Amino acid sequence: MNFIRNYFQKRTNIYFENQDYEFAKELHKGMEELIEKGNTKYGQLQHLEGIFLDITDRTQAHPRVPFATEDRGGMLQNFVKYLGFGNRKIIWKPSDLFNLDDYYKAHWFPASLEMHAMAYSEMEEAKLLYIERRINFMEYFFKRLEIYNVTETSNFIKYYEFIDLEKYKKKLRDIMFDLPVMTKEGEFD
Repeated sequence: MNFIRNYFQKRTNIYFENQDYEFAKELHKGMEELIEKGNTKYGQLQHLEGIFLDITDRTQAHPRVPFATEDRGGMLQNFVKYLGFGNRKIIWKPSDLFNLDDYYKAHWFPASLEMHAMAYSEMEEAKLLYIERRINFMEYFFKRLEIYNVTETSNFIKYYEFIDLEKYKKKLRDIMFDLPVMTKEGEFD
């Protein structure tokens, strides 16, 4: 029985891992398109980054960030829908529904993290550094992975079991490596 549970959990986790890579590629493309248009606003990039941070948080504690979806299309679209998997993809464009101030004020971490005072403090500091743009969202993301792994946050452990975190981080770095980072309104590194 445990073998069957492990098999399905492993398949689920690998699916989520691959989905994260797809989200990262789509985010990269969406951010490049936004930057190429010029006049990129501070909150617009935060919105797109927030979508990624939201949908990749296995603890589901990150604030919900509004986004639109569209039909993915493709040859098997009806078959995929019939199987109940849906066939939607995220539209990586800023929305007026996103409120940056509310996003910053929201609670970003699972309650169980509060039992680990030092780790909680580290995450609060990482959040502040990210908000101030002293670190980029991927540095925040990797810190979150590290802290949730060390503190063994339940849903994190469940959905990253069987995943090599170092390979996962390397692949995400490879996808996002050349993305410019906005340090201040209108300024990129």
